Amino acid sequence: MCEEARCKSHKDLPAAEERSASRQQIQAQLEQLEEQLRKLSGGATLDEFIQDARSVDPDSIDPVVDRLGEEIEQLDRQKSDMDQTIGSERTELSKMDGSARAAELAEEGQGLLACLETDAEQYVRLRLASSVLSQAIERYREKNQGPILKRSTDLFARMTLGSFEGLRLEFSERGDAVLVGVRPGGKEIVGVEGMSDGTADQLYLAVRLASLETYLERNEAMPFIVDDILIKFDDDRAVATLQVLAQLAERTQIIFFTHHQHLVELAKAHIDKDVLFEYAL
Repeated sequence: MCEEARCKSHKDLPAAEERSASRQQIQAQLEQLEEQLRKLSGGATLDEFIQDARSVDPDSIDPVVDRLGEEIEQLDRQKSDMDQTIGSERTELSKMDGSARAAELAEEGQGLLACLETDAEQYVRLRLASSVLSQAIERYREKNQGPILKRSTDLFARMTLGSFEGLRLEFSERGDAVLVGVRPGGKEIVGVEGMSDGTADQLYLAVRLASLETYLERNEAMPFIVDDILIKFDDDRAVATLQVLAQLAERTQIIFFTHHQHLVELAKAHIDKDVLFEYAL
């Protein structure tokens, strides 16, 4: 088994099994995404479709989506008006005999049906374009926000003591990306509006610290100053957050202002004295 799993020892087998399960899950997700892309590609090959999507300027996507959305709404209104007109004309036709007026109205009805068919085809094209652009937006966000989101997930799980296993991006009905908390097991998500004030503060701080760590990877260190950010935290979560700040203090200076003595005592009890310095004002 070790040879098949390419492990040096049987102790490495559980980790290899986890990697294998993770790979199978990622492969299944990849196949699902490829299937979605095939449906959206309109007969083009995946390579051609992906190349077309990559050629789209990400900064121009949102305005185009907004414009297409407005055009779709306008076409919906036109379609509704045409449906009402057709219904009205058919009612009039039912009241008439085989006179010239009846033939004229029938011809008008056919013309309206032809216009409706054209508008329906345009509507489908616009809806498909909107879907393709939404996919491109999501890929762009995953590429540029992935590292920060992953680190925010780790920090949020740590500061909430495992009450949440992390964070992820969801999309609202309007297509806007929103950050939500994920409960252990991934079966329940909680929006910011459903979190307590303390948990919402921990979410914000996790994202802020992840962004700062990313900044420090490319730039010179600068002091990080915070003022009583733990007021709404219980003691256990406050300790976890202080330890996160202490770890960050290995890379840059952390200046923490507070007028709550019990937070000072928690810091003294749970943070290495080599990195903790107290100044009374």
